Amino acid sequence: MHLEKPYRFLTGVICLSLLLHCQTTLADPSGSAEKTERMIVVLGAEGTSEYGQQFADWSRRWQQLAADKQVALTLIGDSVDARHSDLELVLHELHQQTDYTATWLILIGHGTFDGKTARFNLRGPDLTADALNQSCHAIQHPLAVINCFSSSAPFLETLSAKNRVVITATKTGHEFYFSHFGNFLSQAASDKLSDLDHDGQISLLEAYLAASRQTSEYYLEKGELATEHSLLDDNADQQGTRGDQFQGLHQTPGSVTTTASLPDGFRAHQFILSTTQRLRLVSGEQKQLRDELEIKILELKQRKASFANLDEYYTQLEPLMVELANVYRSLDQKEKRIIYDSQVVPANAKKTSQ
Repeated sequence: MHLEKPYRFLTGVICLSLLLHCQTTLADPSGSAEKTERMIVVLGAEGTSEYGQQFADWSRRWQQLAADKQVALTLIGDSVDARHSDLELVLHELHQQTDYTATWLILIGHGTFDGKTARFNLRGPDLTADALNQSCHAIQHPLAVINCFSSSAPFLETLSAKNRVVITATKTGHEFYFSHFGNFLSQAASDKLSDLDHDGQISLLEAYLAASRQTSEYYLEKGELATEHSLLDDNADQQGTRGDQFQGLHQTPGSVTTTASLPDGFRAHQFILSTTQRLRLVSGEQKQLRDELEIKILELKQRKASFANLDEYYTQLEPLMVELANVYRSLDQKEKRIIYDSQVVPANAKKTSQ
């Protein structure tokens, strides 16, 4: 019959998907120190020593995450450079042409908004959303910009773009009181309770959801009106989604603002912060390829209803699934152990893979 082929293929796709789901992380027998990602942590002007101590604590947590993830780390704002301002150092670092497959930019401090322009307060000239966006254009690989400061919402609208995750501590520029979100996010990034899907690793999406919830609980416990509401955008629609608009790891149906692209959250879930088990994260170019394929498959699924028939849909889906399977196959082959026992095989025998 005409419909037998697509439904047989659907069965195969489901089985393959289940197989791939079980292989998202691999054991780490070698402890490889290859640095495929970079993290840039920026400490803004502290204002007072009390805030300075808090910002230093948040920064130390991110530095520990960078060490655990074995990523290249650049720390700006913890010392004085007589030759360059902190603003120059930030923009120069972002313009560096690198072979990294992902960049994390974490901005910790205070922010201001005059009704037109939002700024991240640095020692010396401040950083505006427009200046930051121009520098981010030089980054072609996946980028996560995490704005842990008050009045940061306008940064989301400006920075929102394809292949980016943008998180802000506030939903408007007028939420100008001190923001506690950055504290909770730096804690949630390594907290086992943040692992909502229990896959042994904590993604940026999971840490964001945990931090958003903890920020709300902080104000409830104090009996105060919340003065900050964090947002996440990773589908380039410039809208952003609050933490309370997610059910589990997915946006609630009524909160999806556009059907032209994937809802927020999918790309943020591909940025891995830490592991809760002894796992080796898929990294480097293979991870970048895998992530791109997963997004293409999800976007195709999003458009499934627009196809004239199922044959056309599966014709486009099949090569993507095969390519994704090949990525995992290459990872699996790379991790196979070498077996050699001189008591079982001759000493001059060729070593083979299991």
